[in-house]
Amino acid sequence: MAKTLEIYYQMEEYLNYCQFTRGMSQMTLKSKQHTYVHFIIDSECNDMRQLTNRGYDLWVEKQVNARVSNRTINTRTAHIKAWVRYCREMGMEIPIKLPLIKKRHEGKVTRVHYTKEEIDKVLTCADEVAGLLIRICFDAGLRISELTHLRLSNFKGQKIHFVGKGNKDRESYVTLDTYERLVDYVSKNGITDALWPGRFGDTCSTDTLRIKMRQAFIAAGFDDFYPHALRHSFATDIQSKGAELLEMQMMLGHSNAQTTERYLHGLDGRQQALFSKYKDSSLKVPGIAPSAHLEIETDEKREREAQQSFERCIKDFSPEQQKIFIEMLVRLSELGEKQRTATM
Repeated sequence: MAKTLEIYYQMEEYLNYCQFTRGMSQMTLKSKQHTYVHFIIDSECNDMRQLTNRGYDLWVEKQVNARVSNRTINTRTAHIKAWVRYCREMGMEIPIKLPLIKKRHEGKVTRVHYTKEEIDKVLTCADEVAGLLIRICFDAGLRISELTHLRLSNFKGQKIHFVGKGNKDRESYVTLDTYERLVDYVSKNGITDALWPGRFGDTCSTDTLRIKMRQAFIAAGFDDFYPHALRHSFATDIQSKGAELLEMQMMLGHSNAQTTERYLHGLDGRQQALFSKYKDSSLKVPGIAPSAHLEIETDEKREREAQQSFERCIKDFSPEQQKIFIEMLVRLSELGEKQRTATM
């Protein structure tokens, strides 16, 4: 039994390293944990010191048979390689030969994005909360995880200051129209902390917000929606208005390459000017009085997989059946929040 459990202790040690030393986001940690648990089961490996290429190939075979895309297999393989490298750095001898693992052909990746006109069409089908979620994502280019955890303390007028992916401090901005709608929403609903309070907990779950937005897109005739598409739409929108590459990277909060990070220093402090230039010229106007509520100084892969799984589930449903199914998921999500709160 001890041998069977050993690999789970090894997994826990590596995930703790990822969380506390590397500062990885909760979404990344969940993705890694999901990959590792299924890898342990499918590869029949009880200890990382016993991991061989045969075990890896067995896992890949089961992935392929389950119709997992090559892109997803490559992403999960990267997680496994990172775990192996960490174990070796800790002095562990592992027989697997990483150079023998070849990247699988992914084919062309299709990115979904929407124009400003399409977003406006969707907003006519959205309720107050869904409309705000969509507007904030499109205005500020936020990730769904960043949107989920927004609080009043993140806002100062139209400016949003928050901790993004990789625990990096970021700032973004919403348009004046979105800001005024947000002020009204906060005032009417007595919001004092979490921007999207759940019925039974501190804040709505990511799944609940995803479903709320998807309902509006389906009602407007767009059945290919997933939240990260709004981030792509944000990038496409500012690019169409003339934003240069470095400006786009600054506004999106990207810092993947060290070379890019060095060149970004020349744009430090210019976020407000960039958002004013490409998204909302009203940011140039000084002295916009913020609401008393907002004046208080008070972060594609997993999401895409969840969306693809959802689409496979409802592809044969009629529009009416899809609506009923989505409403059922909302109720189940709210019930899950209630149960989680009860166990806290």
